[in-house]
Amino acid sequence: MQYLKDDIRKKILSSALIEFKDKGYLDASMRIIASKSGIALGSTYRYFENKESLFNTLIEPVYDKLLLYLVKIQVQVNTCTGENCTEVPAYIMNLLNKILEFVEESSSELVIIFNKSKGSKFENFKNELTSLVYDIYIKSIDSNLREDDDTKIVVHTISHDLIEGIAFILNQEYDGNKIKILIDKLVYFYITDIDKRFKKL
Repeated sequence: MQYLKDDIRKKILSSALIEFKDKGYLDASMRIIASKSGIALGSTYRYFENKESLFNTLIEPVYDKLLLYLVKIQVQVNTCTGENCTEVPAYIMNLLNKILEFVEESSSELVIIFNKSKGSKFENFKNELTSLVYDIYIKSIDSNLREDDDTKIVVHTISHDLIEGIAFILNQEYDGNKIKILIDKLVYFYITDIDKRFKKL
């Protein structure tokens, strides 16, 4: 019966989410996922062709929503000019508020995307996010500083550290409210008076 098949599929997905969050994509085991689902390994492959297919089924919907939002922000950043690119806090806060929405809706998937997706097609997500934050920061700097190699290195380092800080917080198994508080504090540190600090570079 169809409802039994749906129930089995949900059991597999639920067990897989735990396994991928615990061990990451590379080290996760289809055998363990099947065992925790109470389903024979062979039967599991009738629902999902392989580990990649199972992983993508879990992660792709959340990743696609995140990517869609990142593209919107990237378009805004790409089209801004020196006169209207001073709102670094607003761009970054909007970006991170969207991530916080995903903490409430899909926290396990978000942890996997940020920290446990090595070896999958999603493994470059943090690099993509770092590049976007870099673009936001660099557009906020005086045009005469943007081409300076030392400035670029510092801005890239700041962007990388902000994203790694968020990934670290997400990986700590805190509740959603605690994560929000910590990310707010982290962002405050990285964006408060940032334009003035860049001018001193």
